[in-house]
Amino acid sequence: MKNILNFFTYIVIVAGIVFGLPKLLSHYLNTPYPMAAITSGSMWPALKEGDLVFIQGVEPEQMKVGDIVVFRDKKNSHFVIHRVTKINDKTKTFVTKGDANFSEDEPSDFADLVGQTFEIKGKSIRIPYLGSITVFASNLKEEKKMESIKTP
Repeated sequence: MKNILNFFTYIVIVAGIVFGLPKLLSHYLNTPYPMAAITSGSMWPALKEGDLVFIQGVEPEQMKVGDIVVFRDKKNSHFVIHRVTKINDKTKTFVTKGDANFSEDEPSDFADLVGQTFEIKGKSIRIPYLGSITVFASNLKEEKKMESIKTP
């Protein structure tokens, strides 16, 4: 009986962390997307593939050149995490570039801005390897999607 009680206590604690932590962070960081996994090496060495980063909601007017921001890519409608290289207040656009990339991204609208990485003392807070779970799951999902396209 004690083992069953311990098991259910463990399940409740894990569920509280999995479902409660994002809601708490969402409120604290002022964004509906408080966490993101780094899925490529484009921001190396500042952020590495598999890192989990925290996202803080910001207004476009608060954005500065050099900030690492999260925005929605218009082409694929997925999130991109890159560093701001230019801001154009007249056209309400900004340009980003991955630290490890050779070229800048296409300009993005202020409306596409999701937030910026949460920083302490000018350094993005990241949890190494924890985002690998999300990367692995999204790769599995993509493989399944490709299989369903191939299957008549």
